[in-house]
Amino acid sequence: MLTALSIENRQGKNAFARLFNLVRGNSAYASINSARGVALRHVHYINRTGKVDWNRLGRIIDSGRKGILCSDEVVFPEDSGFTRFENGEFKSRLCVNLGLFVENRLGGRVPLAFYDPRGENTALIKDVVSCCGDVTVVTDNLTLYNERCEELTGELGASVHCSENRALLGNCPLVLAPTRINGLLPLSDEAVVLTSAPPTVCVHGFVYFDYSFRMPNFFDRIKPDDLSEEYFAGALYSRAYQRELGSIVPTSCSNLTSSQTASSIEKYLLRKNAVV
Repeated sequence: MLTALSIENRQGKNAFARLFNLVRGNSAYASINSARGVALRHVHYINRTGKVDWNRLGRIIDSGRKGILCSDEVVFPEDSGFTRFENGEFKSRLCVNLGLFVENRLGGRVPLAFYDPRGENTALIKDVVSCCGDVTVVTDNLTLYNERCEELTGELGASVHCSENRALLGNCPLVLAPTRINGLLPLSDEAVVLTSAPPTVCVHGFVYFDYSFRMPNFFDRIKPDDLSEEYFAGALYSRAYQRELGSIVPTSCSNLTSSQTASSIEKYLLRKNAVV
């Protein structure tokens, strides 16, 4: 069973309201909802006093303290035993799905690079190779990727070039980086880069790392309002084994300043790369 925690602050806007809330105290209640075999226990805590009673929440949540689904604004005390659910697996899938959707619309005619320095995303490479006739994989884990891509070449007859040479990324207008980019890369200023988190360094090109999509209705009914679709779906995908969510194609992607759709990325790549 998944466990979600929502903390609602109601301290009051004036002295009288704050005093009344101190007398009334905090409250908590839990509900259990389900959809398609997934059960979600949602604990709603109303903080009227300005101080969360973590011991009380611990008694309510009990053994479900690890991997709590909650807003990133919730800060757990270090000694509380609570941890927030964090997992980039689903977001990596969204990143790749959007890139491959665009590449499909382009008929596989735009050179695509798959950047996976530690070799953490070999599970995704078959979909990439199936979609694209010519793929460049840049990785430091050549042993793992050479073995996997050799299998795929025999199975699919595709052309896959695996290399440690990051300079090859500069030749690709579309770059998929399923894990966070932590190092400087020789990318083209005009490249479209789809990744799963804001890079920790300055990255050339148009870099997008947030993805929007429509949550399937049956899961939308049990999603807490304070959780994003992406975050909640990630928990369903990784913790509740709803692997069919891995086929979702985002409707748009964004960074801190702009947003693009699959169609707008396609048109941009067509224009910049003179694809006919």
